[in-house]
This record gives sequence, structure tokens and C-alpha cells, in this order.
Amino acid sequence: MGPALLLLADGTGGDVGEPDDLVGAALELARATGGVGRVLLFHPHEAEAALTARALGFRLWPADGETEGARWANAFRQAGELGYEGAVVLRLAAAGLPPERLTEVVELLATNAAVVLPDRGGGIAVLAVQRHEPTLLPPSASVPDLETLRTRARQLRISLVELEAHVPVVR
Repeated sequence: MGPALLLLADGTGGDVGEPDDLVGAALELARATGGVGRVLLFHPHEAEAALTARALGFRLWPADGETEGARWANAFRQAGELGYEGAVVLRLAAAGLPPERLTEVVELLATNAAVVLPDRGGGIAVLAVQRHEPTLLPPSASVPDLETLRTRARQLRISLVELEAHVPVVR
């Protein structure tokens, strides 16, 4: 099986906390990306009901972790547990990416240990890894920034391909 394309939907109760149009755009972007299994990780468990009707073509699975950073770090492990060979995590804020950019990440992942598509603010829009590296993204309260990721990859001697930054679309 190839890599998983993972979207993380966070919310409270039965309502997904992300704006509806952002979740919808991310789902459409994932559907337009070939060569991947699609997984929608949700948190909390009650969010599943709100997402089920929208998740056609996706495996719907509970996200593991108490904080956003922990859920993000654990997503890579969960992809392996679900049987995928590698994982691409897309931040919902990067839902405005052209599908070709996400396809580029997937294609580069086939021959590289890790690929990152940063955002213009020094954060991470998309991160892809061939196999789970538990110390690359240790669970924390928030998703690490690009500089922290670069440092960790150097320390662990993980080859990290960095693409040109994604310019987010302001809605």
C-alpha cells in the first residue's frame, strides 16, 4: 500500500472547530491527489458524526493525542498502524494549495525520507515522511515550526527535502 494522505479535523462536541469551507476545501484537495490512501483523523470522538457524510472516499479514524501537536505527531504512527507505507499530513490551513503541489510532495516522498512544504510564516503546511520517526516530531502542545523541524531532521540525520513555501489563500 502507498502513503496515506492525512487530514486532521479538530472540533468540540459534534461540531468540527475548523470553518466548514476550509474542511471542504481540504477534502476536495485530498480527493484530487492521486497515489495516496485518504484518511480523515478526527478529534474529539464526537466529531465523527459531523464528518461521516462528508468523508466519502476517506477512512475515518479517531486522532490520537490530547493536544494538536500530539495529534499531529501521532498521525504518522497511526498511518503505519493502518497499513500505509509513509504519510503525508496536510494542515487544513493549506487547503488552498493547488493539487499539483500536493502531488509533487507525494511523488518526492517515493525517493526521499521526508519532504516539507512550509508556509510563508515559518510554519509547516505539509509534511511527508516515508516511515514514522518518533523523535522527529515528539508530541507537544503545538505543531513545531519549520526551524524546529529542520533542526530535528539534522540531529537525526534524516534527509529533509524542502520545497518553496506555500502562500496561503486569505478567505
